[in-house]
Amino acid sequence: MHVCLAPTLAVDDATRAFLQAAVDLDCPQAEVLSKHGIRRWDADRLLTRLKSSGEISETGWVEEARQAYQSLLQRCHSPDSRGTAQQSPAQEAHTPRKPSPFPQGEGPREKAWQLGIDALSDRELLALILRTGTSSMDVMALADALLDQYDGLVGLAGSDVLALANGHGLGQAKSAEIAAVFELGRRLLRSARRQRPRLHTPEAVFDVIGADLMALAHEEFLCLALDVRSRLIGEPRRLSKGDIDGTEAGPRLFYRHALCSGAASAIAVHNHPTGDPSPSAADLAVTRRLLSAGRTLDCPLVDHVIIGDGGRFISLRRDYPHLFAE
Repeated sequence: MHVCLAPTLAVDDATRAFLQAAVDLDCPQAEVLSKHGIRRWDADRLLTRLKSSGEISETGWVEEARQAYQSLLQRCHSPDSRGTAQQSPAQEAHTPRKPSPFPQGEGPREKAWQLGIDALSDRELLALILRTGTSSMDVMALADALLDQYDGLVGLAGSDVLALANGHGLGQAKSAEIAAVFELGRRLLRSARRQRPRLHTPEAVFDVIGADLMALAHEEFLCLALDVRSRLIGEPRRLSKGDIDGTEAGPRLFYRHALCSGAASAIAVHNHPTGDPSPSAADLAVTRRLLSAGRTLDCPLVDHVIIGDGGRFISLRRDYPHLFAE
């Protein structure tokens, strides 16, 4: 295995702590490192980088890489350019580490990834927004102090951003982020979903997508996912892009998007750069395939609209009804 002897990790405070613990282990594992005070998020992230660079294998350290990091740590602990002596590796190993506020390094971010954001308590959600604590308290203690001071989330939501900045050493950045979160919540309560067009006719389909497709010099195939009231879900999704000779999206790709969007039905749309919307044999064939797949998946194909130029289009349901009756 080829190993780059030059260490790939740049040493900041978090990485130095990680390396100090990791080089003492023959086969570093995130679970073990977290017991040494390394945050689980940092341990997973840095171990992944070392493995991807070939410095740690499935059986543990590649010895040359381990020695390179040991040398790097020794240089980091030598007197700096200002002449201030730092601790040696041996001294730092016996220096008590500041205990992590999270059991075995598991913080709100990791809990959110594992269990979902709704599994977090109020204090954990607030700690996730704060990210770090202050010089006098860790992030969980800071979250508790804020919730106590403002009598919970309701009081905190109504607090003034300037008052937040001056309390508990939060500063302008953290106080603005907290205020922004609650303001988003208030705006969400006042917001409504945008009006979605109802695509119950090919004319309505053309109004939504026709102008965009008419101007193209190449062919594109799109899926329009519809809800139970024939309203467009999200935006039209381009599935494939071809050239002047054509393009095609098979049933697998087409219905993957439709079903992932929660569609009750779907419309296929593509353009003819030649300007003539008349369907080709390939257009009729792919329509049959989409119709068959839609019946199987209980997500019927409502129409296949072909866009030409000058405002011309063809609806295969309207002009070729036998396809939809098969």
